[in-house]
Amino acid sequence: SVMQSALKVPGVEISWVCDVDRRARECAAETVFGLTGVRPRTEKDLRKVLEDNGLDGIISETPDHFHAYSAVLAMRAGKAVYVEKPCCFCPAEGQILMRVAKETGAVLQVGSQRRASLTYKAALEWLKSTGTIGEMRYAKAWYQSDRASIGRGRVTSVPEWLDWDLWQGPATREAFRDNVVHYNWHWFRKWGTSEMGNNAPHFADAARWALGVETYPETVQCAGGQYFPKGGDFEWPDVFNASFKYPCGKILTFEMTCHGRSKPFMDAQTGALVYGEKGSLFLGPSDTAAVLDEKGKVVKEWSAGGVEKTDTISLTNPTAGLDVLHLTKFVECLRAKDQNTNAPADVGVKSSVLPLYANIALDCGETLHVDPVTGDCLSRAGADKWAREYEKGWELV
Repeated sequence: SVMQSALKVPGVEISWVCDVDRRARECAAETVFGLTGVRPRTEKDLRKVLEDNGLDGIISETPDHFHAYSAVLAMRAGKAVYVEKPCCFCPAEGQILMRVAKETGAVLQVGSQRRASLTYKAALEWLKSTGTIGEMRYAKAWYQSDRASIGRGRVTSVPEWLDWDLWQGPATREAFRDNVVHYNWHWFRKWGTSEMGNNAPHFADAARWALGVETYPETVQCAGGQYFPKGGDFEWPDVFNASFKYPCGKILTFEMTCHGRSKPFMDAQTGALVYGEKGSLFLGPSDTAAVLDEKGKVVKEWSAGGVEKTDTISLTNPTAGLDVLHLTKFVECLRAKDQNTNAPADVGVKSSVLPLYANIALDCGETLHVDPVTGDCLSRAGADKWAREYEKGWELV
């Protein structure tokens, strides 16, 4: 999907497709050939792809445990990087990512597509110019899903089409199980970051943007657990309620359910509601926005693309072309060697670590204290979860 969106950006050529799944490599190469008439080269190991001096940048669409590693590898090879969220697997990796981006001067953009939204920009600019709801001080973001059980996996032989060792990459080695590849890795702690890491970065980032908070939070609290267990190997909690307090006094909360979706908040499966002194701003999932007064009455609305609208808000869930807009900005910055992308390392990391902080706070069962300037852990509890264990020879330093 993202690869095909990239091909809609003028002048972009997909010169390589890289995947540890032979079937995926062949399918992707055939897709590119069908759309462009040019067949890209195929490879299973990113390290070999990065040896190509003619390659300008990469789009990293790997599982979470490989995001930061692939990005750092590419930046050190002199390539631009578009990396999906969360851009790090643990807070320590986020700090490494920011350091390498600064040291190399690499162009980096995190896949926080809503930063490309003309709708959100129009709404925020209007509120700034009019002061209609006053200063925004509290934001509530949410995501509701109803994941099916992933069952109990069996240790079995590795399929002939998969390089399981390379798939694991920086993660310590485990035997292959038949319920991990390709999507269920999200729900295993060794490779995924929970539903919080999977979806919170989208609207937690939008809410943080609206609040105008540019630091890390100073305290993080999180309640949750497995309240709707469906059996199987699902290792993470399925309910999260996280709260992030910033040193400026502003608060951001995020609610998450994996197995208990019923009546969505604001009739939207995901979104953010940002409260000001005299009303609120609703950032919708379908690239829509609305300003509401103190009684909840809609004052002004925008539809996809930043267009003002007067009819009812669409509450469906397409990204309304945000992938293409986001990738267009990345390519523009790549060509200009401009690090000021829609979501550079500083922006991407500060939003990506929020669900990771919440996971740690929930595991520790107490308030997590963070240095709001550096993002360092100030709590004894949680310090041992700040970094991760790497497979020997795959350490990220």
